[in-house]
Amino acid sequence: MKQNQEQLTALKDAVDGEWIAQQAQAMVEIPSVTMQEADVCQYYAAQLGELGFDVDQRRVTDGRYNIYARLLGTGDGPSLMLNGHLDTIPIGDCVPCRREGDRLYGRGATDMKGAMAAKLGALRALQTAGITLAGDLWLTAIVGHEEPEAQKDGPLALIEDIKSGRIGGDRILIGEGWNELWVMSMGSMVFIIELTSPRGGTHTTYIPFGENPIRFLGDLVQRITAYQEELDTGALHPLAGAERIDIGTVAAGDYFNRTPALCRLTGTLRWGPRASAEEVLAELRELAAPIAEAGQLELEVSMIHEREPFETSGNDAAVQAAAQAHRFVHGDQAVVAGKRIVGDANLFVNLGGVPSFYYGPSNETAHSDVEWVSLSRLTQAAQVYALTAVEYCGLSGNGR
Repeated sequence: MKQNQEQLTALKDAVDGEWIAQQAQAMVEIPSVTMQEADVCQYYAAQLGELGFDVDQRRVTDGRYNIYARLLGTGDGPSLMLNGHLDTIPIGDCVPCRREGDRLYGRGATDMKGAMAAKLGALRALQTAGITLAGDLWLTAIVGHEEPEAQKDGPLALIEDIKSGRIGGDRILIGEGWNELWVMSMGSMVFIIELTSPRGGTHTTYIPFGENPIRFLGDLVQRITAYQEELDTGALHPLAGAERIDIGTVAAGDYFNRTPALCRLTGTLRWGPRASAEEVLAELRELAAPIAEAGQLELEVSMIHEREPFETSGNDAAVQAAAQAHRFVHGDQAVVAGKRIVGDANLFVNLGGVPSFYYGPSNETAHSDVEWVSLSRLTQAAQVYALTAVEYCGLSGNGR
């Protein structure tokens, strides 16, 4: 790393793992299912206040707030935003919160209250070590990430605040996922294909089976199967591999001896940075059109919940800063990864215009009934976050 090794070692040692563990446990003990995040938002804001930060509580809806804080730099370096979410999926049958050895159990432990505690720990370590950054370091905690009913209101509010200048950040580092540099996600959509018969439902006795709309729905399923085989053997993304199409539901008919008036197929499609959502939807429409034409059926292809793909270069300065921080903490090279799954970086890059990537302590037990996070990995993540800030934002008087 570019900075003084003794100073970096002192910063690394300033990260207080037990303090982070206590913060993480306190947050896990506060239920914060999406749309019910008020209590954990208040707690997180209070902890930032105790560290001496001016806290900006941005109302998203009544009782629900994004939490923003800034470690002010001297203004002669780039700014970095550490970001994550405070809401969780429903608690369900998840094990209750408890500490056991190196593990913290409970809903949200790994997704992602542990990482949010680690970010607090990183800011605290920078203060303890007496570090003054050249660029600003922002910490943003958002609501509305997990459950569809929120419609991503927290991330979208943050994007509005970036555009308005309420908050800053030349790069966004999201504390989610594994302790690797996740720099690319495929796009994702839920697609709906509808085949409608102009003659409506008709007694099957009067319709040859070869003209039954269900037969053509079967042809469509077979064509999608062949399409996935084409994707598997076609151009593969170097980080995320093959694009993927999946079928989730197939619905047709309303009575055992009537042909269906409407056949509907829904599924998911994940694609790489080669195309936009509209372009991929057009490809899907082109795939289905010959089948609809053969059956003399009306075709409609639509999408919901679409997310455009994103990719941040592995050579980006912030990604390289995180890679160097990982090497300083772990002694090895960080894995650079891409995923088929989507997250908030897809929004931050495409709607907010800010290059983004992920680095988290863990993700192996996210959304599981036995959710837990390694406390030692939270300490290491906090060290990586703090050292990344130093390397990317620079030290006061040293530039970058």
